[in-house]
Amino acid sequence: MYAFPRSIKSARHAILTCTYAGMLLFTSTIHAEPPQTTLPDCSTILPSEYQWQALDWSHLRAADLQRVFKIFPDQQPDCARDAAMCSEAESKRSIEVDVDVFFQDSAIWSKPEQLQSYMALVNRYYQQARITFNFKFRPANELPTWAENRNQLTIIFAAAMPAPAGKVADAFGNLPAGKAVFNDVLMQRQDRHANPYFLMGKPLGHELGHVLGLAHTQDKALLMTQGTSSQNALDILPEQALIMRVMALQRFGGKLDPVSTCH
Repeated sequence: MYAFPRSIKSARHAILTCTYAGMLLFTSTIHAEPPQTTLPDCSTILPSEYQWQALDWSHLRAADLQRVFKIFPDQQPDCARDAAMCSEAESKRSIEVDVDVFFQDSAIWSKPEQLQSYMALVNRYYQQARITFNFKFRPANELPTWAENRNQLTIIFAAAMPAPAGKVADAFGNLPAGKAVFNDVLMQRQDRHANPYFLMGKPLGHELGHVLGLAHTQDKALLMTQGTSSQNALDILPEQALIMRVMALQRFGGKLDPVSTCH
C-alpha cells in the first residue's frame, strides 16, 4: 500500500518534460503509432535526472533470494521446479510485460493521454530491472472480477475500490489477484507533492512492484519504501529486480528481448 510524502524536494523540470517521452514509450490500443524505421536517441528525450541505469544482479541466484524482500513468498515461483525460467530471469536480457489498464468510475482519470508521461517515467526507472511495461487500455465493460485473469497484470483507476480486506486505501497492489488499484483519494493531497515523480509516477511504480512480488522496505531511498519523506527516491535493489523478473516471466507472460521503441 502506498502512503504519501509530506515533504518532497522540488524537481528541476515539470512533468510536462516527459510528455513527448510518454508518446514514444506508451503503447495503447486506442492510439496506434506508425512504425518507426529509426529508433530515437533516448538521451535527448528526458533530462539527466530522469535517467536510471540497469543494475547488476550477476552475483545473485533467484533460488537464494531472501524472503524478507518478498510479499506472499509462498506464492512465488519455485526455482527448483523451473530452473530454466529462473536462469532466464538471472540473465541481462530485457523483459516486456503487457499490462491491461481500466478506468472504473474515476472522477479524475478517464483518458489514456492523462497518464502517458507518468507511464513513461515508470518505464524509465524500471530499466533498473530491465523491465518494460506495455500499457494497453481496455474498455470498462471488459474489466475482470477480482478473481479472474490472475495471470494478467492489471491496473484499475477507480473512484473508491476497497482492498480485499475491505479498506479503501489511496492505492494498493495485490499479487494473488495480479492487480493494482489507484483510487481518486490519491490525487487529493497535491500540496504534499512538489516533485513530479510522485503524481502519479511513484505510486504507479510502487504498486506494480507489489504485484510483481515485492514487499515494503525500510530504506526511504527505495521505490518500495512504506514510509515517506523528503529522502524518497525511486531506486530498486538488485535482489528486488531479480524477484520482479522471475515473476514477470513465470506469472505474467513476460517476453524476453522485446523489439521496442525508445525506453
